Parts: sequence; structure tokens; C-alpha cells
Amino acid sequence: MDLSQIAASIPLYSGQPLRVDNGAGRRITVLQGKVWITQDRDPRDVVLVAGEDFVLDRPGLAVLTALDGDARVTA
Repeated sequence: MDLSQIAASIPLYSGQPLRVDNGAGRRITVLQGKVWITQDRDPRDVVLVAGEDFVLDRPGLAVLTALDGDARVTA
């Protein structure tokens, strides 16, 4: 088991979005659940499930929100 990934994981609770300021270049990996990512000035809606990842590609604010229950990510 890779404990470094578990120790660095961030819980996302339903109804409690996580703000990532100036995260361009940061990789978001979903370890558990389903996550919606939205970025300033980006018309896309990025939805990831466990095992998928996305690199934030815009400067400014990104918001991560758990969908359909709680989730866990690394960032």
C-alpha cells in the first residue's frame, strides 16, 4: 500500500466546496467518489470519478465539489 498517497489525500464533503487559488499546473486525482471541477473563465464542466485525474490549466480560482456523496482527492 502506498501510504504517501493516503496521507496527502484531501476529503471533500458533500455541500462543502474546496477552493484552489492559483492552482494552474496542479494535478487533481480522485481517489474516491465523484468530483466536479470548475475554473475561472472556463466554460467546461469537468467531472471525474475515482481513478481519473485532471491538471488545472487556468490561472485564478478553481472549485472542487463532491457529487453524489463525499469524495477524496489528492492535489
